[in-house]
Amino acid sequence: MLSACMALIDSKAQREEFEIFYNDNKNLGYSKAYSILHDEQAAEDALSEAFLRLAKCFQKVHNLSSHKLLSYFVIIVKNVAIDMLRHSGSVNEIRFDDEIDYSDSEIEDVNIERLEECIKRLSEADRELLYLRYELELSHIDIAKSFGITEAASRQRLRHAKAKLKAELLKE
Repeated sequence: MLSACMALIDSKAQREEFEIFYNDNKNLGYSKAYSILHDEQAAEDALSEAFLRLAKCFQKVHNLSSHKLLSYFVIIVKNVAIDMLRHSGSVNEIRFDDEIDYSDSEIEDVNIERLEECIKRLSEADRELLYLRYELELSHIDIAKSFGITEAASRQRLRHAKAKLKAELLKE
């Protein structure tokens, strides 16, 4: 499996970096996948898919700090595992509301502490999506790859997460 991932990376230095990351974090990834899937073979499959997804975008993310890269990888593993559950019929599909007006004119002078407090009240999936887009500054295409969804779905989920955050910020 490692050799398949390495074939997706052009630079020798990045391949070496990926191999080190792989060896250091395969057990963590497996543990995360197993905690969601509760099946050894499915967890191994999820881990393989997660490493393949990471390898596909490794050129863009390899410069992240080790903590951010590890966070990104764990998010990929989690999303692959959930996607596997979804395809097996064990999880309901996510549905989005009708289009929402996302203008920010109603939100004025939000301080960092209030913003962090509101973000903590969002679901884990929404927090991860906002983190990938605004903290790691990943494109919708890269986010879509990490979640295993289309670019359009990535954009829609981001709009949905932003609407939830806006609603939290507007609460008194």
